[in-house]
Amino acid sequence: MQTQCRKINVSGVVQGVGFRPFVYNVAIENGLCGYVKNAGNEVEIVAEGEKEELERFLHNLYFKKPTLSQIDQIRTKVFPVSGFSDFSILNSEQDETTNSIIPPDTAICSDCLQDMYNSKDRHYHYPFTSCTNCGPRYSLVSSLPFDRENTSMLEFPLCPECGLDYKIPSDRRFHAQATCCPNCGPVLSFTNGSGDVLASGHDAIIKCSELIDDGSIVAVKGYGGFHLVCDANSDSAVLKLRNSLDRPAQPFAVMAKDVGTVCSFASISADESSLLLSRQRPIVVLDKSDDLSLSCHITPDLHNIGVMLPYSGTHHLLFDNSDTDVYVMTSANLPGLPMVTDNGEALSHLERIADHYLLHNYAIRNRTDDTVIRSVNGRMAFIRRSRGFVPERIELPFPIEPAIGVGPELNTTVTLAKKNNAYISQYIGNTRHFETAQYHKQVVLNLGQLTKIEPGLWGCDLHPEFNTTRFAQETGGDDTVFVQHHYAHIVSLMVDNLLPVDSRIIGIALDGAGYGENGTIWGGEILEATYSGYERTAHLMEQPMPGGDVAATYPSRMLLGMLHDVLEPKELRDLPLYFKHGEPERNIALDQLEKGINLARTSSAARVLDSAAALLGVSHYRSYQGEPAMKLESVAKKSLHNVDLPVKCKRGVLDTTSLLYDLYERTDTYAVCDLAYSIEDTLAFGVAELAISSAKKRNIDVIGLSGGVAYNEHITGRISEVVKDAGFEFITHKKIPCGDGGVSLGQVVVAGSSERIS
Repeated sequence: MQTQCRKINVSGVVQGVGFRPFVYNVAIENGLCGYVKNAGNEVEIVAEGEKEELERFLHNLYFKKPTLSQIDQIRTKVFPVSGFSDFSILNSEQDETTNSIIPPDTAICSDCLQDMYNSKDRHYHYPFTSCTNCGPRYSLVSSLPFDRENTSMLEFPLCPECGLDYKIPSDRRFHAQATCCPNCGPVLSFTNGSGDVLASGHDAIIKCSELIDDGSIVAVKGYGGFHLVCDANSDSAVLKLRNSLDRPAQPFAVMAKDVGTVCSFASISADESSLLLSRQRPIVVLDKSDDLSLSCHITPDLHNIGVMLPYSGTHHLLFDNSDTDVYVMTSANLPGLPMVTDNGEALSHLERIADHYLLHNYAIRNRTDDTVIRSVNGRMAFIRRSRGFVPERIELPFPIEPAIGVGPELNTTVTLAKKNNAYISQYIGNTRHFETAQYHKQVVLNLGQLTKIEPGLWGCDLHPEFNTTRFAQETGGDDTVFVQHHYAHIVSLMVDNLLPVDSRIIGIALDGAGYGENGTIWGGEILEATYSGYERTAHLMEQPMPGGDVAATYPSRMLLGMLHDVLEPKELRDLPLYFKHGEPERNIALDQLEKGINLARTSSAARVLDSAAALLGVSHYRSYQGEPAMKLESVAKKSLHNVDLPVKCKRGVLDTTSLLYDLYERTDTYAVCDLAYSIEDTLAFGVAELAISSAKKRNIDVIGLSGGVAYNEHITGRISEVVKDAGFEFITHKKIPCGDGGVSLGQVVVAGSSERIS
């Protein structure tokens, strides 16, 4: 039969995942000759053989691809027969003109765990054991193509045995860029606070486990940064960690040895179990068991707890040598600052927090916090999209110009996009802080280098004082596109659902704050949205914030503002509220309301929930973002009865003062948990009714929900129910955070499509 030749280009996640060795082996199995090589963001294959063999090769290429790979496109064309005598893997080619897709970090695989526990294998008890199917990727890479010399492993030349594995096509470590063993790879060291080495190698694991069991706090260096670790069963250790970090109530995540251990302290569904065991190994927020055996100080006054399973060799070995099956495992950073990634930085920044340090000696190139996911209304919702998922490609429903979205101020990310491809960065954090703002700029630089996207348009928040906005203006100049915060939320929702370019939806955006077109603080918005613009069709009543932003920290101030016009002065003074500076502060807030001075105005849904939390005595101080509303949700979970609270809407405005007043009138009659449930339920119903009214007037069939309040399972479920019962399609987020971590995606799409759509 006649020999044919095909040139095949495969795009997607095809570098650093064992794709070239896979191609080689499939080609050999089918008797083909030719070559495979990395070429920019693609793998290029030239294959010669008989027609049937080539067709079988192409079939296997797609349906038997490596576990970590993702094929977005296969392009084939007839190529001149060159008369290759064998099939080979060629050196990588760097193409500066194409976008790149880097594989994310993944958990150690079962095969590598087996090697790590095999006393006859050279990887025995070696925590950095990995192969083409697992281990760190994105956190290691500094440039493309994804070859060893472009990663942190450049500093660790392969020993003869690892070099042999690297060269044998049938070996799962063939061209595994992070492969190593105790003879050639990184090493662990266990130190005291002064950096003195107390133990190395496996002895470092043993010593670390012993001291955690004894109550120590240890800073443990992992894939993408440091964690602070202590025994989750020890009240004294957890309280010591809280006091050292000055986090009086912020929930800590925990790492459990296995799923069986998780079941001993949390309720877990089949979907949640699958997510915990997935190769991404995110933190999954689970409902606590009634008989929680862990320290009550891990997630105080909340009904849920963030849980993850071991994802590195180090984690597995620590549990193997520990008496406890659950560790507190929280990111090692001072409040508002990025997670620590450098050994020297850890020893200096964490000296008042950590008693000891478990270090390794390879550099972390890209900081990656843990991903956090929660089940909301029967689906898995990203709270934070980072390790294990970044920087996977996000498909856009239509092509856009090269652009960047620099994100908002809090919980921010960066998104770079070109054509139909978008790449959202890892979690960055609070850019109010100088160090985080500098990190934000570094992420922009790094992501641009890795994706080869040079943005011509810069999308940013409308707020003129955000560091991210200033950065975009300084860098983008006349190419800066200002995008209102809640509109960006809704556009990210539209993209997440792949709505086509001519789509119109009614978007519900519920969150804490976003700078509005009228200069007030928005956060309870109903928008008619397209990709080219929006109209604010309805919203929650604007409420005064005595003292401005301080009212978001102290909900008692917010409550005074909401009830000021409907309660007598004596009633306002008799409310059992907390003020940091006592009654003089209450009097100052009331004076501000009377005189109309030092007041911001907000339509925020989160501030309504905060006020309800203060009124019901659930929370009077926000020590971390979302605390009052989260505690209100936890109290509401205990409810058995829904209390009737009237919904009052007029000219597209939901009267939240009447809502809070009706709640106030019932505080002596009903249980706190029932009132908490009812305020959530009524707020959700009222918002849904506003959206339905807007949709009917504008003949729009789709209503969607975005914003941080959408993480509240009860509120999201109620809105969904009301919208669907009215005959409308209801959409929520799928792969993108509904909170501020998704805003940069909305910004980049608005910016990148602004000229094309207009």
